[in-house]
Amino acid sequence: MHSRPSMRLVFIVFLLLAFTVGVRAQQDPQVTHNMFNHAFVNPGSYGLSDGVTVTGIFREQWVGFKDGQGNKVSPETFLLNAEAPVKFLRGGIGVGIAQDKEAFTKNMLLKLGYAYHLNIGNGKLGIGVNANFNNKSISKEKFIATDGVDTDPVLSGLTSDGVMISDMSVGLFLKKPRYYIGLSSTQVFQTKKSPTTSTGIILYQNVRHYYFTGGYDITLPAFQGYVFTPSVFLKSDGNIIQTDFNLMAKYNNKVWGGLGYRINDAVSLMVGVAYKDIEIGYAYDVPTSKVAATGSHEIMVRYRFKLEREKTRTGYRNTRYL
Repeated sequence: MHSRPSMRLVFIVFLLLAFTVGVRAQQDPQVTHNMFNHAFVNPGSYGLSDGVTVTGIFREQWVGFKDGQGNKVSPETFLLNAEAPVKFLRGGIGVGIAQDKEAFTKNMLLKLGYAYHLNIGNGKLGIGVNANFNNKSISKEKFIATDGVDTDPVLSGLTSDGVMISDMSVGLFLKKPRYYIGLSSTQVFQTKKSPTTSTGIILYQNVRHYYFTGGYDITLPAFQGYVFTPSVFLKSDGNIIQTDFNLMAKYNNKVWGGLGYRINDAVSLMVGVAYKDIEIGYAYDVPTSKVAATGSHEIMVRYRFKLEREKTRTGYRNTRYL
């Protein structure tokens, strides 16, 4: 009963986002395993699982993509998240690190945060916040101007390799036994900072991003042991939006396969296997746009374990042995 108003609000926000459909968001790393990557984009999801969860994702996009000089410029992303519930804090904590490379630019990112948990019916709502620390840098010597100048004139005054920018993310994440919904925003303050230059040109500025995600588990009597999970993942920088639609099928919580469609960008094929506390997934993106002639590879590894205290032995003293 208490969750209906929040569900209506989420649905309204979803509609507002859907009316702004475009092609691509700008700055945050893109991954196909977004259903395994809630903690990186939404601090509200911290600690909503039963134990400690560590997730690593490596992605190489548009394999073999090169510039006119033969330099490899395909985007590469590596990220690692760790989050866990902390009972005495009535919530969960999380930490994330990432390295995102696009052409000759690099973004090193650190996230530290906390989520407060509220019980809503048979589920939990996480209200989270984290601090972001970005180190943005550019390899100016690799940029060649079209007029034959060795270094791009816009970058010629750059005298430092990069800058450190601090920012913040916020998020809400509702987790129920059969579905989840999340809303979040990263780089809230849109911090901007100039590196040391002779021209004073501002080269680095964060752009605020908005995220919506949701998924629902479906079981069918005709397919015993299978769980089908359709999900949606949207992100926007306020001007354009990127939308992923996914459908995963998991059998006995041991193996899974799935399909995804990223509007105006790619069709994704996903497979995975779980063994005890470890999950391993692989995704291949088949591009549908004219930007890339080759596909993208992505590997996901997740490890989960519970932090259980040993039960203290209880007993009584027999007066015969006092």
